[in-house]
Amino acid sequence: MKILIFEWGSYTQPDINACFDKCHINYRIVSYYFENKNKDTFFSHRFAKFLEEDAYDAVFSVNYFPLVAQACVEHSIKYLSWSYDNPLDVQNIEETLGFPTNYVFLFDKKQVESYLKKGVQNVFHLPLAVNPDRLDSITLTGQELSFYQSELSFVGKLYRSPLSAYRSVMDDYCKGYIDSVCETQLKLYGCYLIDDLLTDELLNRINAHCRSLEPDTEFYLSKEALSYACAAQVTRKERLLLLSLLSAHHRLKLYSREQNAPLKNVEYMGTCNYLSEMPKVFKASDINLNITLKILQTGIPLRALDILGCGGFLLSNYQEELAENFENEKEIVLYESIEDAYAKADFYLRHPDLRKQIAQNGHKKAAEQFNYKTQLTKIFEEAGLF
Repeated sequence: MKILIFEWGSYTQPDINACFDKCHINYRIVSYYFENKNKDTFFSHRFAKFLEEDAYDAVFSVNYFPLVAQACVEHSIKYLSWSYDNPLDVQNIEETLGFPTNYVFLFDKKQVESYLKKGVQNVFHLPLAVNPDRLDSITLTGQELSFYQSELSFVGKLYRSPLSAYRSVMDDYCKGYIDSVCETQLKLYGCYLIDDLLTDELLNRINAHCRSLEPDTEFYLSKEALSYACAAQVTRKERLLLLSLLSAHHRLKLYSREQNAPLKNVEYMGTCNYLSEMPKVFKASDINLNITLKILQTGIPLRALDILGCGGFLLSNYQEELAENFENEKEIVLYESIEDAYAKADFYLRHPDLRKQIAQNGHKKAAEQFNYKTQLTKIFEEAGLF
C-alpha cells in the first residue's frame, strides 16, 4: 500500500507518520498551507501532478480539505481524512463532502449524526489517538520537574468570542434572549442546547434588525456562526470562573496565548510546544484540567487523550464519550458543575495515592485502546485498504 499524505503542520501528523513507519506503510508527503481552502488554482494544478506521478492507493490528511477531495474524485483515488477540529471550519463543505471517493472520520458522534441526517453517508465516527511509545519515552530532569510541577495545570485557549460584535446588531429582545441562552448553557453539562434554541425566527429577526440599521449591508449572521460565538463565550466564562476559583486556593499554572488580568492568582506560563513541552506539563502536574469547548458535544478532545497518554491525572467536564470509554473515578474524574470541579480537585489533591492509581489506570486504557495503530487500522479497514 502506498499513501500520499497532504501535510499542513497539524499537531498529530508526526505521530501518524511514526505509526506508518512502524507498520511499514509506504508514503510520500506533500506540504502546503492554504490561504483559501475552497479556491487555490496553484494548489489544484500542482496536487493533480503529484497524483499523476505515481500510483497511490489513497490520499490521507489530518482535517478535511475540499480541494484535496476535488482532486481525488477527479482521479478516482480514495481520500481519507481524520479531523481533530470541531466544527470543521470549511465553507460550503456539503458541496464536496459527499464525494464517493471520500472517507471522512470525525471524533464527535453528534457531528457525525448531523451529517448522516443530511444524507452524507461517507462520514464515520472515530475517536482520536495517542502515541504511547513517544510519550512514555519522555522524561523530566530535576530542573524540568521543578519548572513544570504544579498542583493544577490547564493548557488551552481562553477564547475570544465575536458574540459582542454580533450583539451590537441585535434589538434588546434578541440580546436578552442570547444572554439567557448562554447562561443556561453554562450550567449544563452533557447537553448542548444552543443549536435548538437558535431558531429560524430568531435569526430572521436579528438579520432584519441589522438591515434596518444598515440597509446596504452585506452582512448575514448564520446559525452556525452564532452557535459557535455563543459556545466560545460560554467556554470562556467557564474557564475563567473555574481557573479563578481553583487558583484562589491551589497553585495553578496556565499555558495559553492570552494572559487574562482577572486571573490574579494564576501563574501564567505562556504557550508550550505540543510535542516537546506539553507532555512534561501533563507528567509533572498533580491534576490536569480539561475544560471542553462547548460546541464539542460528545467527543473526547485531543487534550484529554494526551493527558491520559502521558500518564497524567485527568479532571474533565462531563463529556459523553469520555464517560462511555473510561470509568469515572477509576481511570478519569469527571465534574458536572464548577462547584463539583472545585470539590473534586481539592479531594484528589489531598489523596495522592488514589490520584496516582487513577492516572495509571487511565494511561493503561488510553495506550491499549486509543493508540494510533488501532485507530488508523479502523480507517484503512473502513476504506477497504486492509
